[in-house]
Amino acid sequence: MNFKRYHWMIALVLVILLTVGISPVMGASARYQAIEISVGKKSEYNIFILDNKDGHMWILETKESRLDGKLSGGLKYQGQLRPGKSAGEMIFQFGKEK
Repeated sequence: MNFKRYHWMIALVLVILLTVGISPVMGASARYQAIEISVGKKSEYNIFILDNKDGHMWILETKESRLDGKLSGGLKYQGQLRPGKSAGEMIFQFGKEK
């Protein structure tokens, strides 16, 4: 087996395992949560990662080459969520304003 060919896949699996997290206390929620986001192409994989403690967000973007099957991509920081002061507070608004 050629491990050089699969280095991106191994790295991707490690990132997913680390982001999903193994909680130090059984039953406690993990700090990082990850979910795959469909982008419509079978050869592209995007994973949304959320830091449940501080609200940071990232997207891990990967793309598989049609020619040789190698993965490429990167991790993009998306910003930080902030909590509201009360239920129903508008945190961010876009588009038409009333």
